[in-house]
Amino acid sequence: MPKINKCHRCGATSYKPVIKRDENGTMMPSGEHQCVGCKLVFTDIDAWRTAPAEKEQAQTEGQDGQ
Repeated sequence: MPKINKCHRCGATSYKPVIKRDENGTMMPSGEHQCVGCKLVFTDIDAWRTAPAEKEQAQTEGQDGQ
């Protein structure tokens, strides 16, 4: 059974919270996450798990045939 909880780019199975300074200079979680493999930054876990929209792939494939 394939792993569902993995990065669509590199296949890494974990990510970490992105820590940034807030307006007061305090280090806090930013609400973003970063893949430990390819360093992809995202806010939605589904964006980490799944590839970009199929529409983008179709546009790329259409350019190859021209």
